[in-house]
Amino acid sequence: MILKTIFALAENAKGIRAKILPSYSLAIIACWFAVGPAFGQQTNSIQTLAQLREQLAAHVDQPRFNGALWGIKILSLDTGKTLFESHADRLMSPASNCKLFTAALALDRLGGAYQIPTTVYATAKANWRGTVHGNLIVVGHGDPSWNRRRFGTNFWDIFEPFIGVLTNAGVRRIKGDIVADATFFRGPPTGASWTVDDLQDYYGARISALALEDNFANVDVQPGESIGASCHLGVLQPDAGLVFSNCTSTVASNGVRHVETYHPLGNRVVYVFGQLPLGGAGETLDVPVPQPAKWFAAALKEALARHGIKVSGKARCLVWPQTPAWHSADAVKLGQVLSPPLRDVVRGFMKPSQNLEVDMLLAHVGEKLREANATSLETSEQSGLAALHQFLADAGLPSREVHFDEGSGLSRNNLTTANAIVALLQYMNTRPEAQDFINSLPVAGVDGTLRRRMKNTPAAGNVRAKTGSLRWANSLSGYVTSATGERLAFSLLLNRYVAPPGQSSRDQLDAIAEMLAEFTGRSTDDAASLEKDYAPFGQLILTQLVTAPFPDPARADGHTYHGKFYSAKEHYSDSTVAIFIPKGFRATGPIDFVVHFHGWDNSVAGTLEEYNLIEQLAASDKNAVLVVPEGPRNAPDSFGGKLEDPDGFKRFMDDVVGVLRQPDALNEPHLTIGNIILSGHSGGYHVMAAILDRGGLTDKIKEVWLFDALYGGTENFTAWQKREKGRLLDIYTDHGGTKEETVRLMASLKRNGVSFFAGEDTNATPDDLRTNKLVFLHTDMVHNDVVARRDTFEQFLKTSCLENK
Repeated sequence: MILKTIFALAENAKGIRAKILPSYSLAIIACWFAVGPAFGQQTNSIQTLAQLREQLAAHVDQPRFNGALWGIKILSLDTGKTLFESHADRLMSPASNCKLFTAALALDRLGGAYQIPTTVYATAKANWRGTVHGNLIVVGHGDPSWNRRRFGTNFWDIFEPFIGVLTNAGVRRIKGDIVADATFFRGPPTGASWTVDDLQDYYGARISALALEDNFANVDVQPGESIGASCHLGVLQPDAGLVFSNCTSTVASNGVRHVETYHPLGNRVVYVFGQLPLGGAGETLDVPVPQPAKWFAAALKEALARHGIKVSGKARCLVWPQTPAWHSADAVKLGQVLSPPLRDVVRGFMKPSQNLEVDMLLAHVGEKLREANATSLETSEQSGLAALHQFLADAGLPSREVHFDEGSGLSRNNLTTANAIVALLQYMNTRPEAQDFINSLPVAGVDGTLRRRMKNTPAAGNVRAKTGSLRWANSLSGYVTSATGERLAFSLLLNRYVAPPGQSSRDQLDAIAEMLAEFTGRSTDDAASLEKDYAPFGQLILTQLVTAPFPDPARADGHTYHGKFYSAKEHYSDSTVAIFIPKGFRATGPIDFVVHFHGWDNSVAGTLEEYNLIEQLAASDKNAVLVVPEGPRNAPDSFGGKLEDPDGFKRFMDDVVGVLRQPDALNEPHLTIGNIILSGHSGGYHVMAAILDRGGLTDKIKEVWLFDALYGGTENFTAWQKREKGRLLDIYTDHGGTKEETVRLMASLKRNGVSFFAGEDTNATPDDLRTNKLVFLHTDMVHNDVVARRDTFEQFLKTSCLENK
């Protein structure tokens, strides 16, 4: 019934060769959230949430999936409600859905405007003749954009920025070598746990801090002039350091077409096998270059010669663990060339699902964010993955559900869950780089790896999602707008499925995405649906109160956070209040209340489902009414609206009591307010602090619970506790942002001789919670797990001042 959600968090892994994106596609993507898709494209729409769940369940439960594994999560970005999930916590192979994590990490930590430098040094200054009596050193830091997609169709145009650097420095001749220094990346040139087979094709191109043409060369194969003759081979890029052995033949015009390469590891020789029909079209094969940095140096030397800059020495490279050349005391910096903005780099590898570029970016982030205590043997890739887990922890996303060996998804050892991927999508939708992240995703029927999929369906031009495929793994995760304009995030993972002849695994994923695009209902459908969901536990009343936090004049014009605007209509106009009366409730005497305030980017519906507040209250057997007002709806904002006004909380609770007095509720006209517990998660602290300061009814408030929420307002919490002798419970995490404030508060209490209990949440006994007025619990849980994962809300209830039923 109610799906337990961990508010959490993960093509073609083999990639698809990058193409120049149609210019019109970016404009389509950029306006997605503003305009959404054209609605009403299909008449056979799914009209209710119940119908959607029924159809999705029927799809994944088909007998042909008996030997397969599904992991599915679909969540509304507007309400926070889970529409559907199936084994969302199952660890699955995500294939190229791993790229979502690497892209999010880079954009969040470095920003969309960030540029990767490639620096040019010389070991001596140019003399008056423009001669450098030394080496020219090009130091790479992982810019993946040295390719013709950036500079045009002419291979030599790639090197124009370096020609410009040397020309500006007055260099006309280099007496020494051209040195391509790729030592910035530490570790082997392959991703962890790649297979040997991967190294034979372009999708397993070698990782290098200096890359050229995505580190693979193109071999043009054309049929010979007669049957039996060898095909003609031509390498489209020079100086790649490869030698080709032609083992091909030309066959009759009606013969089978097939050519392939075999490149023994550690060998320069590439064998080309197969055949092409006489008079037919040729084929282009992609061959990974074994020493990308050396290729870069050799091609740069030739490019310089073409511009009249003579080089007397040879082309060579340096890679880890060799000593960087530019560390020499004689090195003179001539200039640097910057990559395109990171938003463009990310879009460049996400659209075509290019493996090398994402692994280069992970390594770059790893070096930029390398921990001071990291060992010298920790590879750039390992440092990047450490940064990824830190990012997930800081964001309150479930890092324990993300187990990656590398960043592109080519490793078959990579594992994550649909939960983790949807939580990442939900989180990135709220970040300053949200639009850059969304714009990077392929668009169904338009571009990237989705350009041929879901055409002529409601999903076309609507679904923005990352694809992924390995032999037995297929994935599709991203965003879609339903037919009623509701924004959804979804993750569809399918492993170990053997598709029948004539079908593909990706068709099974596309069918689900199309269902979501044509869905004409909403995640909540209506209040009656939500109230029905919770009927087994008691009576849920969803009502609108004029004293609810919103709308409020302070947000009449909306709110801007980190450059993103949140409109009043969408985020600050909902006056919904959820009031829950548990089964067996005794309405005798004053009524006790637990009033819970949700945090950022959430809503009443999302909070009830995500944190199991109703289920935990029912399990506690306490005789109290739960109240959850709508705060800033799905917005990164802690403002409490009218509840922060003087006596605003008192007016609000008077209205709540008025609802309970009605015949369709408790039907008791003389109800009064008894004890009150204020509970809040994350950003809910702000309104709680204001209520304790000026909201009224502070004599009724007996307990305050902070679920990783002590970001501020500390003086209000401590003043109330001291004045009312109330119970203050604070559970905090290492990475939620509340640890520092909690530690400061405990230190202040200790200096002033105030006793309190402090310990790990897993070690605290019910007596510890019940008998101490000040309780500080450290937890190893992540930010969004603290309310429900260990039933903490229920434990706080059981040890509270509330009476049992």
